[in-house]
Amino acid sequence: MKSRKTVAQQKLVDQATDYSTWRAQSMVLDTLEGLDGWKNNPVSRNYQHKLIQQRLINLRAWRKAGDWPQLIFSLREGLHRNLGNLANPELYKHSHVGTKLLIDDYISEVTSLLNHLCDHDIPELPYAQKLMFFRHTGQSFGRSALMLSGGANMGMFHFGVVKALREQNLLPRVISGSSAGSVVAAFLGTHKDSELDALIRGEDMDLHVWRRLKPSEMLRQKSIMDIRELERFLRESLGETTFEEAFKRTKRIINITVSPVDKNQHSRLLNYLTTPHLLVWSAVLASCSVPGLFPPVKLMTKDRLGHEKPYMASIRWVDGAIESDLPAQRLGELYNVNHRIVSQTNPHVLPFISNQTRKEGWRLFLTDMVKGEVKYRSKQLMQLASYGIDRGIVKTLLEGAIAVVEQQYYGDVTIHPPVRLRDYQRVLGDLSKEEFQQWVRAGERATWPKIAMIRDQTIIGQTLEDCIIRLKKQRGRAMGASDAPAPVRRVA
Repeated sequence: MKSRKTVAQQKLVDQATDYSTWRAQSMVLDTLEGLDGWKNNPVSRNYQHKLIQQRLINLRAWRKAGDWPQLIFSLREGLHRNLGNLANPELYKHSHVGTKLLIDDYISEVTSLLNHLCDHDIPELPYAQKLMFFRHTGQSFGRSALMLSGGANMGMFHFGVVKALREQNLLPRVISGSSAGSVVAAFLGTHKDSELDALIRGEDMDLHVWRRLKPSEMLRQKSIMDIRELERFLRESLGETTFEEAFKRTKRIINITVSPVDKNQHSRLLNYLTTPHLLVWSAVLASCSVPGLFPPVKLMTKDRLGHEKPYMASIRWVDGAIESDLPAQRLGELYNVNHRIVSQTNPHVLPFISNQTRKEGWRLFLTDMVKGEVKYRSKQLMQLASYGIDRGIVKTLLEGAIAVVEQQYYGDVTIHPPVRLRDYQRVLGDLSKEEFQQWVRAGERATWPKIAMIRDQTIIGQTLEDCIIRLKKQRGRAMGASDAPAPVRRVA
């Protein structure tokens, strides 16, 4: 039974309007519930606390002694994302905010050491070796990506997730989006940070993108909504920007998934490496073309002279979420991504995602078990039905449904809105600015409890990337200085 103090404090947590307030009130709640003792005690069966403790002792001792060769050797050999099971999500389910202090201390020491190695002259680590150390260690450690699912209007939740991550400097450079998620990914890829705040507030956002076709048009186009209205919105919002141009503008690596209508083609991940000259608005249009809702579309690219033309003109494309809502494997191949932050808003997926953020006992376990069984049996029934059909629209629909069910819809960290019936009633149709802001706030609030885990799981990788960028700038400045003309000596 919770005390009156605890109940009152929980209300203060729920009423917080920003992360710093939420975190401060959550820490007070942890104290009231007696959870500080758990944080201070390094022991837990959920990770190898003795390994982490000894490693922290060694790093501090070598640093104090100035034994940089041993430190460099140890970091290069033992810096892994899940060392000693540090990334175990169970470590973040005991308290409202944060985890074991030992984990915080270890991560802080490692990032401090990396920054020191990067920014100071170490005789045992000349520039060329230093850059190689950070590159190789970064390659071994891997990268994080933010993956934004489909979800129609529910996808506006992604803007709140992005807002919360940006405010804490935790937004990964690698971002993928499918369907509604592709809209948010495209805005991130084509707008600089200074432009994003107004968009997320809804000030510069055109929310009128849905227009239902007349019955005669529906029959002719085999769709319900007018894709011309969506195309207008995307062209005006994103401009005639290619993936390569977007990357040069923001340095964010956006990836958009699309699926082909032709079964002899496979789903594609569009980005500045695979399709550098493809127009971003056209990729988003294809990724949002849900069969039945919008017709299939052609992708558009720029030719060598900058003129717009069809890309693979004979092929039409539809919603990327059908075959690859979260393209984890391809991101790993292209960008060395091994850590995935997923913002999941697909209406057909949300009922099957666990709501567990803290330990809640056997009831939640039974609920999750029932959800898993329903999903498994649904897949079996669809496979059984498809065996008796050789061709036609029913066969295509069943194959698409099976592809949807078979996908993995969660990541190392999964953020999602609560399941509410009224949200399902407003999946389609124009949103008011108030409704848009409600989704943004929902995204923020759902992200706040995950911030500590995201920071702990990504800060070392982010530090390695930042150090490489700083080292390259150092080399550029050094080369610029060496190229400068020698001062003219004045003859007396």
